[in-house]
Amino acid sequence: MIIDAHCHIGLGTYKRQTPEELLRQMDRCGVERAVVCPVDQYIAVYNREGNDYIAEAVRTYPDRLVGFASVNPWYGERGVKELERAVDMGLSGLKLNPALQGFFPYDEMVYPLIGKAEELGVPVYVHTNTPVYAMPFQVADLAGNFPGVAFILGHMGFADGWTDVVAAASLSPNVYLETSLSFPMPMLEALGKLGAERVVFGSDSPESSLEAELYKIRLLDLDDATRRKVLGENMERLLGGRG
Repeated sequence: MIIDAHCHIGLGTYKRQTPEELLRQMDRCGVERAVVCPVDQYIAVYNREGNDYIAEAVRTYPDRLVGFASVNPWYGERGVKELERAVDMGLSGLKLNPALQGFFPYDEMVYPLIGKAEELGVPVYVHTNTPVYAMPFQVADLAGNFPGVAFILGHMGFADGWTDVVAAASLSPNVYLETSLSFPMPMLEALGKLGAERVVFGSDSPESSLEAELYKIRLLDLDDATRRKVLGENMERLLGGRG
């Protein structure tokens, strides 16, 4: 089974993709399921509307789509309640984008939201490497304060952050690395130093092409067991039966 750990759906200002457009890509590529989250302004400001859109898509395609809510930590207690509401609607994780939402991952402002994610038993996906926000060691610092939460470090610190990503993930065993936008070299380094259980495949569609991101994985010289873990088994385990 192939699970895409990170996609966006919705009609935003800069990023647009309908569930049906994503499903057509998935069918072309043999991807059974995809984790979907909101886009643009629905990540930054209009969280409730974005989460409702994701929940409706998951209800429409329950066997293909797994929803992650987006909540801006600046909303404080209202944001904590929104995450709880979203999970009650059937969403299976939390997506944070510190650069878009305007906070540093190590800021204690985010702690109540992560605490609620821990209480609900859902993983947390964090976009990385939009300096000065969202750098790998910043996410590792947050993860170290919440060892009971599975953190997915988005894009493996693509661009300049890739040099830090394996060292940062080594500090916190609850940090997993997602492959979208990354390069083969850090993927191989992560697999060699962290182990096959700590890497999950993602495409960041429509920011990148699902076909291209899958092709990068298939180019790597991996044994069948490692390939299965990266492409689906690890993410299925992180979801813990949700979605």
